Amino acid sequence: MERIQRALEIARSQRAAATAVGAELQADARMLPARPAPHTDVPASPVPAASAVMTQPSPAARVVSLDRAALRERRVVLADDPGPAAHAYRMLRTQLLRQLRAHKMRLIGVVSAVEGEGKTLTAANLALSIAAEPNQTALLVDLDLRQPSTAHLLGTTGHGLESWFDGTITDLSRLMVRFDTLERLLVLPTQRGVDGSSEVLAGPRARELLQELRDRYNDCVAILDLPPVLLADDVLTIAPLLDGVLLVVSEGRTKREDVLRVRELLQGVHVLGTVLNISGESEQRGY
Repeated sequence: MERIQRALEIARSQRAAATAVGAELQADARMLPARPAPHTDVPASPVPAASAVMTQPSPAARVVSLDRAALRERRVVLADDPGPAAHAYRMLRTQLLRQLRAHKMRLIGVVSAVEGEGKTLTAANLALSIAAEPNQTALLVDLDLRQPSTAHLLGTTGHGLESWFDGTITDLSRLMVRFDTLERLLVLPTQRGVDGSSEVLAGPRARELLQELRDRYNDCVAILDLPPVLLADDVLTIAPLLDGVLLVVSEGRTKREDVLRVRELLQGVHVLGTVLNISGESEQRGY
């Protein structure tokens, strides 16, 4: 297995003509999640100007208590975390928001080549970091319908997007969750796997979902956790409807040929950047 940096250099050379500058995150190895058992891992609308962003999420969202100890055990990075991983996510947040505001984008998918790369944790920590910004609301959406894990990671219960897709619940706000001490973070979980996920994501309910996220929750930057690209065709179905995607890779784990195959499959999809997990060269210098 070659070092992932070489793979990223090749991937970057293939997208040299892209208009957006890729964001690269080097995260401390301690921040990678152990996959919890039984889980393993639309036209663009503008991000509102900071002065116009709503800072209070929908009052219809169900409020739950934040279990800080449990989240830390699962490697979730809270806003007051002083460690290097929190700093890395803030750097990623700043670079991403700069791109989103410059190109008027709001719906961003987080993908990986295969399972176990840390995409769900990356999506959650990125959403938390965005929500920590005083004038920005973040919405974390679990669209990994085959193996949803956001609800387990954050400790939420109740109905999820499976109820939206089967028509049991038609009001999206009834599925929204927020934490009592994180007023600018909304979570739209999926509680259990959905049969025929690829067909579901290609269907009208998925398009209605994305349109409602753009229209009704237009004050939010939406971070969508998506399935691994090489293990199902779900991403190929839904990614072209988003404003862009972030690719999560793991040093020492992600194969060079997998990165190239993902780049090939995502042709036509705006890849905003690459997030590098388990970096052996994470920043250790103080400031």
